[in-house]
Amino acid sequence: MKTIVKSVLGLVFVSSVFCGLPAKSALAWSSGPPAYRTGAPGDEGACNSCHSTYSLDSGSAGFSITGPDSYRPGETIRLEVSFDSASGKRHGFEMTALDADENRIGKFKAVGKTSQVIPPGDYRGLEKADKGKYIEHTAKGSKKKSWKVKWTAPASASGTVTFYASGNDANGDGKNSGDYIYTTTREIPAASGQ
Repeated sequence: MKTIVKSVLGLVFVSSVFCGLPAKSALAWSSGPPAYRTGAPGDEGACNSCHSTYSLDSGSAGFSITGPDSYRPGETIRLEVSFDSASGKRHGFEMTALDADENRIGKFKAVGKTSQVIPPGDYRGLEKADKGKYIEHTAKGSKKKSWKVKWTAPASASGTVTFYASGNDANGDGKNSGDYIYTTTREIPAASGQ
């Protein structure tokens, strides 16, 4: 009997993750959404592909990426993704970086336990070629309104890098309805002479 119950619970979990069905908080993506939801060119839209109650960027909260004024090839910089005046009980984000030719570049690294680099091959659907190129909140991080991360530029990087992020100002009911989704970008040019 225990095996049957475990099998049924496993099927419910898999169905809600892969089919985007509304789920109780134990089954929702509080520990991070699927990959490719930043709103960047080539991605599968933003988090509003599942959280579609309101139009994209229609809420009153501020959502932004802050960081240095420039970067150097091979340099690791610190960035912060944050909400301002958000009214939700839970929050989340996903971010990537693209060069001028819309190639995903650099590698992200989490700072603390509130963010995580999306691993390839799990339910999030990240391809191996994009390892290190997407970062998002963790379950612990969904209780925060801001996240600090690191990004390392490729040794051969040059030109302006655009960081794309999508954020969820969620009502905390564990379902994908009633949440406001935001997008933002931040352009950081290479330091002069690079």
